[in-house]
Amino acid sequence: AHLPRLIESSYRPASDAAARVLGRMTSRPTGFGKNPIEPRVDRLYNAALVSAVALLTVLAAHFIVMTVGAGEILKALWLGAATLGRVIVLLVFATLIWTPLGVAIGFNPRLARLLQPVVQFLASFPANLIFPFATLLFIRHHISINWGSILLMALGAQWYILFNAIAGAISVPTDLREMTDDLGLRGWNRWRSLIIPGIFSAWVTGGITASGGAWNASIVSEVVSWGQTKLVASGLGAYIADATARGDWPRITLGIAMMSVFVVTVNRFFWRRLYRLAEVKYRL
Repeated sequence: AHLPRLIESSYRPASDAAARVLGRMTSRPTGFGKNPIEPRVDRLYNAALVSAVALLTVLAAHFIVMTVGAGEILKALWLGAATLGRVIVLLVFATLIWTPLGVAIGFNPRLARLLQPVVQFLASFPANLIFPFATLLFIRHHISINWGSILLMALGAQWYILFNAIAGAISVPTDLREMTDDLGLRGWNRWRSLIIPGIFSAWVTGGITASGGAWNASIVSEVVSWGQTKLVASGLGAYIADATARGDWPRITLGIAMMSVFVVTVNRFFWRRLYRLAEVKYRL
């Protein structure tokens, strides 16, 4: 029993000396974290990044103006507004349909265990496989693709709303839910005082993800075909798809640039404000 202690005591001076040497070799320099070089490097990196982005923006703008003209830019702007309208309609209906269902699933652990795998399967199912059948439905029932494309965009984007509604509902503390039950809060009062503050941050995350997915899906959702019949919606996605099919690089560049402008603008002036609202007001 004394042998391990004896071995340890005999090696301790050597190990302590080695630790002191290694400590001096790896010790942090004085003023670590306050090195004036680091902010300077960060500023240089940011300046170089901003300069590169500005240069590419100027070159792209010059290329677009010189090849397609201002009239085409206004056309792309109008088509982008049409696609933006579809994205807004999609988000509104997905929120009204899937948020209450997601809250019901999240508040019921047994229901969550049962339905979450089903939801995951539906979300992972490739939506483009349904496009031909949806197109046939639009043709037979004379549904305009300008409205039908919203359904096609929703096939892949709507699940982000549902997933985050479930996650937000699960994160609501059980004691708060029990307290609202004891207070007899029902209907809108329960949503206003408990559910909305509890899931708002998660809903914003799902909303911005669904919005980005809908913009991407618009390229394949606004142009669909069945046999010899081709349905084309008025939108930026159809504009990009048509330019890509014809190999029209100026209009491809214009369409992608215009879509980027719409997405960045909406994220900056809408979704970021909702994130701040979630941090300041709607939190438990």
